[in-house]
Amino acid sequence: MKEEILKIIEQERINPEKKYNKPFLILLTGEVGSGKSLVAELLSQALNLYLINGDYVRNIVKSLNPNIEITTPEVRKVINEVCLDEMSYCERNNYSIILDRSVSNYEDLNYIKNKRNLPIVFIRLLSNDLENIKRVEERPNKKNNPIPHYGHQETTSGVVTKQEYNKIKETKVYNLEDCIYDYFLNTTTTIEELKENLEKIIINIKNKYN
Repeated sequence: MKEEILKIIEQERINPEKKYNKPFLILLTGEVGSGKSLVAELLSQALNLYLINGDYVRNIVKSLNPNIEITTPEVRKVINEVCLDEMSYCERNNYSIILDRSVSNYEDLNYIKNKRNLPIVFIRLLSNDLENIKRVEERPNKKNNPIPHYGHQETTSGVVTKQEYNKIKETKVYNLEDCIYDYFLNTTTTIEELKENLEKIIINIKNKYN
């Protein structure tokens, strides 16, 4: 299955225009509905990053096998390996990366660190359950991405009910200490305030890696 997924990605990917002398990897942590995909898209555009989207990979898996259970350890392993292969592709081509997939615990973080040798910029998205649930319940079944970006061209997150949200939150492990993160970003603000706060992070990253 992995090779089939990579073949589809290769056909659909669009490479960034910018290559970095010191490529880096941006990781995000945030609950379901915290705005990870929006933040990833905005950063991808502003910094000319290759965006690797976990939902996109999961959608390919489902298209190849509609009856597959997406949360099994075997499928999760395939998705992880695909994301790592995409990171390798970016490293070979000097593209910097943003991963649109929540890295919420030491197991996830160390897995990436042990497999890839890239400097990491780590951003924690700050939100609350009330706002998150409102967002996920209002999601369209399939959204057309309003912001074009490089890498994976489709970011589709389906509707999640309040019950499903609570179940995900119960099973998801968030155990990273605050000192692990480089930046904290409040995503419960207006879109204008979010962009303004994000711009400060963008300037810092540009100063460090350009």
